[in-house]
Amino acid sequence: MVNEVRVDPGGIPVKSWASQIENMTWTQAVNLSHLPFAQKWIALMPDAHPGYGMPIGGVLFAEKAVVPYAVGVDIGCGVTLIETDMREEQLEDKVPAFLHQISRDVPVGNGPRAQHRSPEGEPFVPLGSVSGVFAMAMESAEVQLGTLGGGNHFLELQRDESGGIWFMLHSGSRSVGKKTCDMWHKVALMLNQRWFSKLPDKELAYLPWETEEAQGYFNDMVQAMRWAEENRRRMTGKVVSAFGSVFDAKAWQVRDIHHNYAAWENHYARNGIVHRKGAVKANVDATVLIPGSMGTASYVGRGLGNPDSFESCQHGAGRARSRGDTRRMTNLETMDLQMAQAHVTLVTPDRTSVIDESSIAYKDIDLVMADSIDLVAPTIKLFPVGVVKG
Repeated sequence: MVNEVRVDPGGIPVKSWASQIENMTWTQAVNLSHLPFAQKWIALMPDAHPGYGMPIGGVLFAEKAVVPYAVGVDIGCGVTLIETDMREEQLEDKVPAFLHQISRDVPVGNGPRAQHRSPEGEPFVPLGSVSGVFAMAMESAEVQLGTLGGGNHFLELQRDESGGIWFMLHSGSRSVGKKTCDMWHKVALMLNQRWFSKLPDKELAYLPWETEEAQGYFNDMVQAMRWAEENRRRMTGKVVSAFGSVFDAKAWQVRDIHHNYAAWENHYARNGIVHRKGAVKANVDATVLIPGSMGTASYVGRGLGNPDSFESCQHGAGRARSRGDTRRMTNLETMDLQMAQAHVTLVTPDRTSVIDESSIAYKDIDLVMADSIDLVAPTIKLFPVGVVKG
């Protein structure tokens, strides 16, 4: 349910479903509310936290304008859910072997200097024309296609409450999305300055829909979403193969979703561009995926199509504190103890590099789910068994 509504003079309302929210998140949301094309209200999901310009976990319904940073730098980032025919008792002592097989098959880490050595499979082919920056980004990222990345991206073996075995992976468009977003943001900022557009924050630079630049950004964004889907599809193939080789089990993809994108939609009898940055389309009966933090539960849910959220819900637990604050509050020994107590096996090239992904970095996923009672109905609760991180 909506926990709080704020209205700043000259802006549209901001509605928040979050029971725990930082001042900076509110500040960024209020800035959004002053954009001249923002419609109805700004919606903050239960996992909302600060991002570039617009909060992650935010939803903007815009009239004939696109805001690159309201989609974000990891365009098309999303989650894939894989179901298997296995039961928990069939795992036996093979979990470490399975996770290490995954870590050998799927390169992890940020940048081509991590585990990315050479391109695998057919090169990505965009549909139609793309900008020169996108074409160069795509060419230089060929080696990243089918790779996990770092940060909050993960490959996770999971079990449900009845003992069924699942697998979830979280990744996006890697450097392709970042270079695309950063370039079009610079273009938008340049044009806004030329037009003397009043911006509440320069990170909210925008492109009016009638301009060639807006069309160029939107086209590149759609292609980056396709790139992200293909990235996850290739990793899914490796995961399915590993299930077969280690467990002699069958596995198959059941759902793939985006949570960083913009799309034309109709809400309240108005057409507009819904920007979901760290938010999921949760129309009536849609299957949504809501991962928790490393070492805590994730959820599969059924969308309720709440019109107040522009048919959206949270994309995960959401960060409760920054990476720097997390590192100051915990250490490797504490993280390893927490993972052991949760009975979760962690495989990563450098354990110290994932300290800032410790569970304390994130909000309580069960509180987030409780806050979203009118946005999404939980259908499956998934507990981590083992995780591969970059």
